[in-house]
Amino acid sequence: MKKILTFSAALLTAGSVLMAATPKSEWLENPENQKKMAGKKAPALKLTQWTNSKELNLEKLKGKVVVLDFWATWCGPCLASVPHMNEMQKKYKGKVVFIGVCHPKGSEKLAQVVKGKKIQYPVAIDINQEAIKKYGINGYPDYIIIDKKGNIYIADCRNSSVEEAINSLLK
Repeated sequence: MKKILTFSAALLTAGSVLMAATPKSEWLENPENQKKMAGKKAPALKLTQWTNSKELNLEKLKGKVVVLDFWATWCGPCLASVPHMNEMQKKYKGKVVFIGVCHPKGSEKLAQVVKGKKIQYPVAIDINQEAIKKYGINGYPDYIIIDKKGNIYIADCRNSSVEEAINSLLK
């Protein structure tokens, strides 16, 4: 009887871990991109003009959850999301790294926008749109969530679900 209970407890623990590692379908903005990219190693970032940070390397960020916020200086919803991104950056400091990946169009205003909107997390410009292409970005803002192992957890997270997705990886 004791062996059965131990085995059952192990199954429950494994099931909990598995459930935490599977994003909810309602978190996904682009299920097709999710099917194509989820679970794969996150492509390297080749960004320029880092602000609020020295250059960051995804390989060196393993062990932390990473949120890539693909945004643009001309995007109203992107700018409206900055206060919440700042709050999350402060709340999850040391556990989650937020990186703003700025579209090159309008990037000449990056420093002005960072200062005016009081962006507190690292931002950089995707000058050749390499990251945009590699991550399948199709709108702004778009959020890519990378797990602690450096793999893509969510390839296009709904704006309203970013924090819930983060919490699922931190459990």
